[in-house]
Amino acid sequence: MTAKTKKPTHVSHLLEQGQGMLGRLREGTAEAERTLAALRRALPPEIAAQAWGAAVRDGTLTVLVRSAAWGTRLRYLAPRFTEALAAELGKPIEQVKVKVRAGRS
Repeated sequence: MTAKTKKPTHVSHLLEQGQGMLGRLREGTAEAERTLAALRRALPPEIAAQAWGAAVRDGTLTVLVRSAAWGTRLRYLAPRFTEALAAELGKPIEQVKVKVRAGRS
């Protein structure tokens, strides 16, 4: 008897098919990118440039910023943009959390 070997599947093929964990990862990444883009449109340019990650989960918007000073400014502005951002994303935002991470340049 000969054992039948299975040909390896390329990761790019799995991503294209959107199956399983890789598909969920791709969808989550796309959603985070949409959230960050919408947030940046809602913020003044100098603060928008300092936010490098954003996601909404269970009514909480979490934003990653480069420094505590930028995080403080973003928290101060949160009441001004939260409602419009929630409407644009089609998700309720009940709370804003800001996390300081060095992040991307």
